[in-house]
Amino acid sequence: MAVAVPVIVPLWGGVTEYLTPNISIPIIVKETEKVPKSFSLAIKKNLDQHHWAKIEVDEVRKSLRWAYDHPVEARQVGLRGQEAVWEKWTRESVALSAADRFTEIAKMIQAERAKDSNSEKGNS
Repeated sequence: MAVAVPVIVPLWGGVTEYLTPNISIPIIVKETEKVPKSFSLAIKKNLDQHHWAKIEVDEVRKSLRWAYDHPVEARQVGLRGQEAVWEKWTRESVALSAADRFTEIAKMIQAERAKDSNSEKGNS
């Protein structure tokens, strides 16, 4: 996206936080499936409750074909994506977002410590 190349992506899961059909070429996701046990074992994490997009080859083909048949529109999608990256993902905006998150985490830790301290006082 940063170099104005259109992104063809399933609009499902975490990417929907920053990708929209206006700045990407979507692959339509009709259903999801449970993450296979073999994948969970391979990365050594329990993903029993997790699902991922079930990508149909025909939907990928449709998105690729659209980009091929509409090069001017696809280029415009890429340019809008580039603009979105430059606007949203500046060093300053990422730093501020990270700082906000660190502040949230620090508050959570402080609250947990205060809770632990109060429970220790109650047991004395």
